[in-house]
Amino acid sequence: MYVVGLLLTAFPLFLFYQILEKEAAHSMLLSELVPDFSFMIFSDFMAASGKAFKPVFKYALLSGFVGSIVYTFFSGGVIDQLANLKQGFSFGRFFKKSASHFPKYFGLLLLIGILLFVFFLVAGFVYFIFAAIANGSTERGYVLWLIPPSIFLFVLMTYGLTVSFYAKVFIYKEPRIGFVKAFWEAFYYVFRQKTPLVYFWMTIGLGFCILLIYLLLDKYIGMTSALTIALMAVFQQLFVFSKFVLKHWNYALALEYFEKAPVNLAPPVVEIEEELETEQLQEEDEDSDQTKLSEPEEGS
Repeated sequence: MYVVGLLLTAFPLFLFYQILEKEAAHSMLLSELVPDFSFMIFSDFMAASGKAFKPVFKYALLSGFVGSIVYTFFSGGVIDQLANLKQGFSFGRFFKKSASHFPKYFGLLLLIGILLFVFFLVAGFVYFIFAAIANGSTERGYVLWLIPPSIFLFVLMTYGLTVSFYAKVFIYKEPRIGFVKAFWEAFYYVFRQKTPLVYFWMTIGLGFCILLIYLLLDKYIGMTSALTIALMAVFQQLFVFSKFVLKHWNYALALEYFEKAPVNLAPPVVEIEEELETEQLQEEDEDSDQTKLSEPEEGS
């Protein structure tokens, strides 16, 4: 999945570099941005040449959409491998599980997208209220007033993402349930348990720490020569790879926590068999009653 992510981002990044090099022409802009990134220089450049980058933004959105679908497709295989680590990796089993769970996972992706959009609208309304309250305050006071709605937005968005992890695990554990039921079961499960949300916040915190380490390395190593540029490129790819590891870690945490706090997702197979046997007996009784009713008519 790491390689797939690189392939999806390679073309937009290459196109961005080509346009950047063309727009910068023979100026010293690129040379100034390599050793020490300056947002003011980059902002002025984008204000003057931003229209030329519109194709890049379109391809970036397209690659992001395709990437989310591809990641959703492989989620079934990833969860299966994490649930069966002792069995070793098998390409056949990985793609089989990915394909079998993809229809439900894709439906779940749409539901999570709707949920996050609704959460975003609710948080936007809260932002509007706090902005109205902070009207007339100083710049510092205005920033302080916006901290509570920012925390509220963070909680809502992380809650929705946590629901997506557990809903996928529920579908994997009980393939008979539909994606709508898995969504609601995960929604209430995360709301009741709270611990899954704390686990997700811990992984976000770990990812933030890794980002800080990368920024410190970038600051002290710099990119002033071919060697340092190559070294920072390696660190950058390690940082990207760590994000994939953290995403898979969320699935592993969901699987482990579900074992500690299981929930009944569907009736046991025994109950289903008993229901089928009961329905079959009822149908046989109805057929026998109809046969008895039709015998006098035939005798007359």
